[in-house]
Amino acid sequence: MMGSMGGAFGRKLVWLGAVAALLGASSASGCNGSGSSTTSHTSSSSSGDDHASSSASTGADAGQHTELTSPPGSVDPAPDDSSGSTTASPPPPPTTTAASSDSTSTTPAESPWGHSDADTGPPLPTRHAMSGSAASSFQQGMEAAARSDVGAARTAFQAALSADSSAFRAAYNLGVLADRDGNEDQALTFYRQALRIQPDYELAVEGIVTIMVRRGQAAAAVSFVQPIATQYPRNLEVTAIYGEVLVEAQRYPDAITAARGALRRDERFVPAMIVLVKANLGLTRTELAYSILDQAIAIDANNPELHYLNGVRLQDNNQLAQALAEYRRAVDLRPDYVDARMRLGLQLLAGANYTEAVTQFETVSHLVPDRYEVHLNLGDAYRSTKQYDLAKREFDQVIQMRPSFCQVHYDIALMYMAQAEALTGQPQVDTERQAQTEFSSYRTCSGASLPRDDQSQSYLDELARQIERQQKAIDRAAARAAKQAATPAADGGT
Repeated sequence: MMGSMGGAFGRKLVWLGAVAALLGASSASGCNGSGSSTTSHTSSSSSGDDHASSSASTGADAGQHTELTSPPGSVDPAPDDSSGSTTASPPPPPTTTAASSDSTSTTPAESPWGHSDADTGPPLPTRHAMSGSAASSFQQGMEAAARSDVGAARTAFQAALSADSSAFRAAYNLGVLADRDGNEDQALTFYRQALRIQPDYELAVEGIVTIMVRRGQAAAAVSFVQPIATQYPRNLEVTAIYGEVLVEAQRYPDAITAARGALRRDERFVPAMIVLVKANLGLTRTELAYSILDQAIAIDANNPELHYLNGVRLQDNNQLAQALAEYRRAVDLRPDYVDARMRLGLQLLAGANYTEAVTQFETVSHLVPDRYEVHLNLGDAYRSTKQYDLAKREFDQVIQMRPSFCQVHYDIALMYMAQAEALTGQPQVDTERQAQTEFSSYRTCSGASLPRDDQSQSYLDELARQIERQQKAIDRAAARAAKQAATPAADGGT
């Protein structure tokens, strides 16, 4: 038995990192995330759009919808704005004041972001309500989405778009459904159709840039969204998306400039503050970034992305219990928040809370089934709960998705080592040899990038000693059995 290598072994946890930031799902309080994790935006823009999951929806049907789980990094089906609003007006400028020296009058306090631009720029395009029959079909689609009847939802949204060619929300929701099915090209077609109908529609912009960034096209995403943000400066959500994409492209000073532009229009606009946090972290201005994060939390204590970012800060400071609580809070606020669930699952794995880790990673695998990192971590969680067949299934999925990903061989080797501990005799040796093969594959795959002190060599050395010892014991037992079997035959012949 290999008790010295039992338990979690030397697990190499894989966090989605920058990828996970592209994978955020819809917020319970506003506009959902783009590929740049604009996921938690509480809409302060002048878009006039209401969301199915928004606690502040103002349409006649507000609060009646239950959204589907968000697609990979995209956003939720958007209900029709049935409030009758046809134009979007900019938010009023903030009314921060400072007391004068005689304490009897007040004067406007200077914004930390510069002179207010709240009243500047052209008005935003009109957003028309759907026609009666289209609105009815759209509502049916939202109800079908609420009960997870994707086929019926798709048919209803298509009927709404056929009845009213200007039903941009129906086109957008068709894109969402396609994105969830993994059909990115079809999703892009519908998102672009929605954007042609409503040229400043922030959800369609997010859907498009999400896919671009997911494909590793951050620079192209910047080129796509920049003219839209420039043309419609009053749409603060679009400006925030632009800032997020600039962060993805590592153009941090430009992202700061974009965010400050939004904050000059509304100094309490949290999505722009989130851009500032990320951009300043990218510039290693940690103290400034977290100062802005604290300000944003004071403004919106129920913003899931703020809790996620605070969790990352706490984890970096080795305040693991507090970080875990923040990740839980982010997930509670937005159950389909992929990156928060991933961080939570990894923390649970590291803390040996394997059963709950399995639950978290299973949920993530449903939200983003096309990400190999998710299947790797789910496989590790299954291995830790001794569900070896399920673990192997997930690892095989990783190999199918990304054959060149070396670490999957390391994780499979750990699985075989754990599995061998419950075996004896030849089955144990055979399983340990499979672990040897996988560690060797891992090292060959890694090549020159493998650190000299990589733990795989220690495992290989111990496996070799263990196999040699066990094989000798097996051979001795076999020799004794053969000798005993031969003895009666010899006695009978005399």
